[in-house]
Parts: sequence; C-alpha cells; structure tokens
Amino acid sequence: MTAVEQRYWAEFIVGLPWLNSRHRVLLRVACQLSAKIDRGELGVTAARALSMILSKLGATPVDEARVTQAGDEDNDPAEEFFRDHRRS
Repeated sequence: MTAVEQRYWAEFIVGLPWLNSRHRVLLRVACQLSAKIDRGELGVTAARALSMILSKLGATPVDEARVTQAGDEDNDPAEEFFRDHRRS
C-alpha cells in the first residue's frame, strides 16, 4: 500500500473501531479509492463503489447507527494489528 493508502487505513481503523481482520479486503479497496480522490482520479463508477464499500463497513452516518459492537468471539492473530493502530 502507498503512504496515502496507509494513512487512510489508520484513519479508518481509528474512526471505525468495530472493524476487524475480516474487513481487510474491503478496507484496502476503500483506502485505494480514497487515495484516488486525493489524486483527482475518482470517476463516477469508482465513487459509487467507494460509497457502497463505506456503507458496508458502517462508515456512513446512517450505517454507523446500525453497527453493533461484537464481543471477542474469535481469537484471530491478525486482530493485534488492528488494535495496535487504534492506540495511536
């Protein structure tokens, strides 16, 4: 991931604390599309895709209200990566 994409990753992790390692693919695409916005390269189709992904991640005001915090149901080693970034 580029430095800009990594910055978006960190912002999403902090702003969306319910994300976990199962969201990593959607999150990565959201970071890539968000970086395209910064470069002025986001077309209509990509903007729709980003909107849909953000909705699925609970990153819009309407969708955030629907998100429920789940307990630690799984013991996934990748979770440590997500937790470390939230402390920043």
